[in-house]
Amino acid sequence: MSRATHTRDQGVRHMIAALDLTTGKLHYHIRDRKRWREFPAFLKVRRRWPDQTLYLILENFSSHKHPEVRAWCAANPVELVYLPTYASWLNWIEAEFAAVR
Repeated sequence: MSRATHTRDQGVRHMIAALDLTTGKLHYHIRDRKRWREFPAFLKVRRRWPDQTLYLILENFSSHKHPEVRAWCAANPVELVYLPTYASWLNWIEAEFAAVR
């Protein structure tokens, strides 16, 4: 059996997204990179709910745990809730990503 190989001549794009469970609306950004630096820019989605604590359910990606991300969340009413390792199927947004694929 040979390994599947292919070339991505046009590069890769990354979607950072949040699913509003009350409305079913998907909020997203498309970025060229997937580092901790791109995540705080997306967290400005927090403005949509100014008077509420925002709870984000996340996988255990290192970008979500960066000290500057945690500091920003502490300064703004944002609670980061991490899924158990290997349990992405618990995250409702995964169904939305499957549809995009």
